[in-house]
Amino acid sequence: MHVLSCGLFLGLALTAGVYDLRFRRIPNWLNLTGATTGLVVMGLVGSGLAQSVLGLVMALAVGFLLSQTKMIGAGDAKLMAAFGAWFGLARLPAAFVAMLAGGALLAVGWAIRKRVLRKTLLSTGAMLASSIQAGTSLRPIVGDTPLGKFPYGIGLSAGAAAWWLWIGCGV
Repeated sequence: MHVLSCGLFLGLALTAGVYDLRFRRIPNWLNLTGATTGLVVMGLVGSGLAQSVLGLVMALAVGFLLSQTKMIGAGDAKLMAAFGAWFGLARLPAAFVAMLAGGALLAVGWAIRKRVLRKTLLSTGAMLASSIQAGTSLRPIVGDTPLGKFPYGIGLSAGAAAWWLWIGCGV
């Protein structure tokens, strides 16, 4: 079952990343399937159903807040909830660090590739400053180009997959 759970999670992360890159959205059916599978698998052989449910709820709350401040999209927030079902509440803080680090690293790479790194860093700084000073938030421009903005689901998926391989699968 351990190999199966590793494969299912990695399949979720890979599919979400590909969808976000290709279509700039993460479909609800994928997030719902990922969350449901996480609850079942972790309830049966993982950290337990209670931890899984709490991880889902907390990840959804954090994702919702990030979505409301326009830092990530709603699909990304729901993907974080699906990942939270797999991670459980106890492992969620470390998993968040991995997901956000994965997203940040890939966003910087995207901005360099699209030649908008300076604009991206300036808009991120302005967004953080507005959040701290006025309690409001500007929308960050992450890799903003005529081809579109950075699909953050790729970064979330990459960070989550790396963390899951290391912690969840013991690779």
